[in-house]
Amino acid sequence: MRYLRLFAVMVLLAGAVLMVSSAHEDLGTPGMAKALAERAATVVTDQGKEAAIVILSSPKSEFIQGSLYVFAMDLDGMMLAHPHNPKLIGRSFMGERDFNGVAYGREFVNTAKTDGSGWVDYVFTDPMSHKLMRKSTYILRIGDILVGCGYYTR
Repeated sequence: MRYLRLFAVMVLLAGAVLMVSSAHEDLGTPGMAKALAERAATVVTDQGKEAAIVILSSPKSEFIQGSLYVFAMDLDGMMLAHPHNPKLIGRSFMGERDFNGVAYGREFVNTAKTDGSGWVDYVFTDPMSHKLMRKSTYILRIGDILVGCGYYTR
């Protein structure tokens, strides 16, 4: 009986480790986020802004991978495409601040206008866990819009 309990505890611990490992993998990496944003930029260039916005807004988009997803904004900070929350589309993010006061929408736009591409760090809600987490988003300007894809860090 004692060995059976020990075996049950070991199985539970192994399951917990696998769940934590899977959740961590879903957070993505800087390379994955940048690659996804660059692929989205290619869609904007090849298919046009309007077609890309439709593709990027789809909740079944190929531009969603675990916690990674691509969004698009204009250079005035208005959300053009968001696959997880269509209510955000048409909303300005220039005044939005994260939990620590970072004006992340303004930072997205400034990065796109000034450098053409780069990383913005802030705190945001992970759509998978629904928890506030640190996030770093790669921003890439394509003409008069920007695309972004961020990964969550622990």
